[in-house]
Amino acid sequence: MLVDGFYGLIGDDAAAVVALGATVAAGVLLWVLAARLSVSPAAGAAVLALYASAVLVVDVASGPGVDGTGVLLLAAAATLAVGGGVVRHGLAVALLVAAVGVIPVAAVGLILLLGAMAVPGALLHRLPRRARVAVGFGAVVPAAAVAFALARPDEPAALPPLVPAVLTLWGLLVAGVLWRRVTWLRPVCAALAGLVACLWIPGPDGDAVLVVVATSALLTAVAAEDISAVLARRALVAVAASAVAGATVLLTPAVSGEPPALLRPPAAAPGPAAVAAPARPVAVSIPALSVAGPLEELVADPATGELAAPHDPARAGWYAAGVVPGDQGPAVIGGHVDSRSGPGVFFRLRTLRPGDLVDVTRSDGRTVRFSVIAVALYPKDRFPTEAVYGPTSGPELRLVTCGGTFDRSARSYDDNVVVDAALV
Repeated sequence: MLVDGFYGLIGDDAAAVVALGATVAAGVLLWVLAARLSVSPAAGAAVLALYASAVLVVDVASGPGVDGTGVLLLAAAATLAVGGGVVRHGLAVALLVAAVGVIPVAAVGLILLLGAMAVPGALLHRLPRRARVAVGFGAVVPAAAVAFALARPDEPAALPPLVPAVLTLWGLLVAGVLWRRVTWLRPVCAALAGLVACLWIPGPDGDAVLVVVATSALLTAVAAEDISAVLARRALVAVAASAVAGATVLLTPAVSGEPPALLRPPAAAPGPAAVAAPARPVAVSIPALSVAGPLEELVADPATGELAAPHDPARAGWYAAGVVPGDQGPAVIGGHVDSRSGPGVFFRLRTLRPGDLVDVTRSDGRTVRFSVIAVALYPKDRFPTEAVYGPTSGPELRLVTCGGTFDRSARSYDDNVVVDAALV
């Protein structure tokens, strides 16, 4: 109650500043404490990685943000693996499997890591060196196969070009420094190089950001521990930690599509409710897709019973015979994926991720906010009509467009992309 009252007094923006400052201060104290206790560089870096991952998990639990659950599982697995022992190794493997389930692109890094560990004999030490080297270089093939399976070349990249460029420069720079100075970290550097490549592949690009940031931060901490000149000046450590925290705050919106908390404008006060006519949606905004504009009213085609597409490919439309967004039940908004003149309003709809936000402005002055729950692709001949239009326990939203393979003979797509979202 005391904390809630304090945040209420200083306001949301000031509260965000306080929270960010506390996060940075805690990270710096952990770093200094690890150095004072003379723990190994690997242990100190693991503590920082666990701390950063926990912060990300708490962030998404308290509101829309980037979910660091997968990174937390990876960090915990690495910490257990360093400890040794059959039980710990078994738990580490279980955590790795869970992490790959949360972040599939992590499998690329793990394959390259295990392959690179075989070369110096950390794994498969009974094999001849030539065989181990062959295994190490051969790991590139399954890693590339996983990346290829996750790729979606028909979709635009989920990241602005600046984000993978900055992360690539950071990751390769720290990996290059450690490759020469700390030879036992070469397998981790090889895994990081593979994950950096995934930043440039549409599909796994957005999911690879967190793993690349976490791995680069881990290697940066080890490099700082290894270079005594950096640790000799605590001020440089504090500045470096603050810079990493600030960079994370700036990169997070590029991954989640949510504007930074400190730059988000205050919510507009709801206007007076309409009296003469029932409320209807008038505009939609999807920050993650850079979509914002008015809504048309859509009707069902009397011949086929299917929802007719908007007249303007650049606009989305609301199914006028259905539920008004924000009312009980599933409201449906549809849009073109493309047209003869170029991409449509929902061209990048399939790139949405759970937690992305959709705002719908109504004629009664209300703006209702929905959070994405799931994104799915269905064949048109098996469209889940009941799941999309059927009754729900609360206000929900469906975003629908075409997807899959384009059938030139039928001049239409084979599938439909359906996004499910729930009222925030």
